[in-house]
Amino acid sequence: MIALWLWRRSIWCHRHGFRPGARFFKTLIFLLFGAILEPEVELEGHVNLSHRGLGVVIHGSTKIGAWAQIWQYATIATNDDKLNPDVGVRIGRGAVIGAHAIIMCPTGRTLTIGEEAVIAAGAIVVDDVPARAVVLPEPSRIILRESALDQASISSDSPRQNAS
Repeated sequence: MIALWLWRRSIWCHRHGFRPGARFFKTLIFLLFGAILEPEVELEGHVNLSHRGLGVVIHGSTKIGAWAQIWQYATIATNDDKLNPDVGVRIGRGAVIGAHAIIMCPTGRTLTIGEEAVIAAGAIVVDDVPARAVVLPEPSRIILRESALDQASISSDSPRQNAS
């Protein structure tokens, strides 16, 4: 709640040409919450930063729809260095961005997250997401090291004792 309040003050300062004030609030947010919330972002209504917005990074060319929810350590970024109003990430109304999710907009285009879409924790998004879709991360895999492979082959080579 506090991070969101400070972020809104930063956005207000930026829109009214008070750049030192916008930088002050941005720095304060970073020091208190470890978050980088750019004042150039357009908020189209209420936005919820869960867990106080800890570690959230949002690039300045992002537009966030009303009632969107962004969880801790999410990253919403673009490869473009300069702020171009025609490119960036567009997050629809009611979308949920899970913890540690990464949304990376390719250079020179707009990436859209549809209304009420859910980006699950740890997911990586590099293409448009339709409305009400769910994006899941890759499933975890177990990769055995050589010592574990050797132990597995030894245990499979040894005869099993019958309990009868």
